[in-house]
Amino acid sequence: MLLSNGEKLQKEEQEKLNKILVEHPCLKIAYEIKEELREIYEKRQTFKGGKRELEKWLRTASLLYQQSAQMIKSHLEGICNYFTNRTTNATAEGINTKIKLIMRQGYGFNNFDNLKLRLLAAFDD
Repeated sequence: MLLSNGEKLQKEEQEKLNKILVEHPCLKIAYEIKEELREIYEKRQTFKGGKRELEKWLRTASLLYQQSAQMIKSHLEGICNYFTNRTTNATAEGINTKIKLIMRQGYGFNNFDNLKLRLLAAFDD
């Protein structure tokens, strides 16, 4: 429930979550910060607007999520590209994973041509 989109929880899940958050104030703060980040990405905004919102969010988030906030700061420009056309690099990550799997299954191809043929066959969808 903590990782789910708060708006998509069933009524009984929402009640259970609220009970937990009332009992654990620090967890409530962490959850609210997470939800604020989700809301930033759901808004329709420009690169500049998204960057401004994320920078504001980072000031608060860095208190609880130091490592995550630092990572986001170091990649902020690339992350804000999402607001330009609302796409992620999930497709590229999926392709890379598939290539790695094919390479593992091939136990190290003897030559590049064999690997190339296998990859072309795999992505001939």
